[in-house]
Amino acid sequence: MRIAVCLARLPDPETVSVDPITGGVDFSRTLHILNPADACALELALQLRGPGDSIAALTVGPPEADGVLRDALAVGADEVLRLWDEGSASTRPAVTARLLAAALAMDGVPDLVLCGSRSLAGGSGEVPALLAEYLGWPVVTDVLAFDVQAARVQVQRRLARGARSEGDVVLPAVLAVEPGTAALRYAGLPGVMAAKRAAIPVRHLPDLGLSSMDLRFPSATVQAAMPPYPRPREIFIPDSALSPEERAVQILSAGMTHKAGRVIDGTPEEMADAILDFLDENGFMESAA
Repeated sequence: MRIAVCLARLPDPETVSVDPITGGVDFSRTLHILNPADACALELALQLRGPGDSIAALTVGPPEADGVLRDALAVGADEVLRLWDEGSASTRPAVTARLLAAALAMDGVPDLVLCGSRSLAGGSGEVPALLAEYLGWPVVTDVLAFDVQAARVQVQRRLARGARSEGDVVLPAVLAVEPGTAALRYAGLPGVMAAKRAAIPVRHLPDLGLSSMDLRFPSATVQAAMPPYPRPREIFIPDSALSPEERAVQILSAGMTHKAGRVIDGTPEEMADAILDFLDENGFMESAA
């Protein structure tokens, strides 16, 4: 079985600092890490790999993103690949998914693609769904655990308020793994040294059979943002035809009227007659012609 894992390089939140002079982020002190959810996906792929299976790690980013691919090689990934558009300083989820889908289709479609459910930097979780759309595969998001059985995968998903759901999906498929499902293993020194010396292959748009026009997606633009109009608040006005005492009671009760009832006591026949009289007095019963 061929497994592909999509990785992302993110700024480490613990190293983000503000320049006291400019008031902006001091990027010279910011370190970068592998997205925690993607690290879980990579560990689950390593646990799933059996004899004859292979794991390919892919990322979209500039040359600095080679670090996450070297981390994947150090823990046991068989091959890595970096994708990048030199004409873009950053990529949107649609562009990232388009590049990943093109690379996966060129190298022979894998049996399973694992992604992190969302990035640590306020990610929207769009990449797994868009990637599955470009590949024409089913996608399962918020995955907590899965078990591959022949050509199907048994999946456990996270739902709202701590609930869980179970189901299955036919391979090939894209699974978006939740962070915290597995801890990425530590890399041994031989693996780290080998990964440090490894050459990281890179593919650009021409290598993927794409052009800049293929990465132009319409984006929603906000012309104006206005707060909603407040609902008018109804002000209670007491009835001027009432006496001052009655108007004071209305003001104190804010105009709310309380329903009054009457308890009927007696024999069943007497209570039935009292109910009929009440209905007749209030116009609920038609008078006999």
